Amino acid sequence: DQNLTNLRLQHLDLEKGDVLEGSYDLVVCSMTLHHVKETGHLLAQFFKVTAPGGYLCIADLDPDDGQFHGDNDTVFHHGFIRAALRRALEDAGYGEIHDRTAATITKPIEGGETRQFGVLLMIGRKGDSGATQHMIRHD
Repeated sequence: DQNLTNLRLQHLDLEKGDVLEGSYDLVVCSMTLHHVKETGHLLAQFFKVTAPGGYLCIADLDPDDGQFHGDNDTVFHHGFIRAALRRALEDAGYGEIHDRTAATITKPIEGGETRQFGVLLMIGRKGDSGATQHMIRHD
């Protein structure tokens, strides 16, 4: 509706063998990764299509006990431990990885209670040459 010309969306089913194509300065994965069984395979595809010097931004759940979704049939990860997700991005080839808390979602859970769920934002950068780059970060 807004006539955006510098944006391309792809609807793919990776479990059926669909493959990401193209080259992008920014790849965004928002509240989706916890629904992906093989996250390493997806991160490798993201790295392949991230342009040299480009970024991958992931927003997803901090660890929870499975209460975020009432029905967990399509949920393979109940949030992510940040150190493990950071290693997964490094294994895919990203460097300059940073994370922070992006938001807190307050929603009702089973039993009528309300609960807060943390959402992390993790950003990784593909090296300018397209090669793997690692940066040691001391917090």
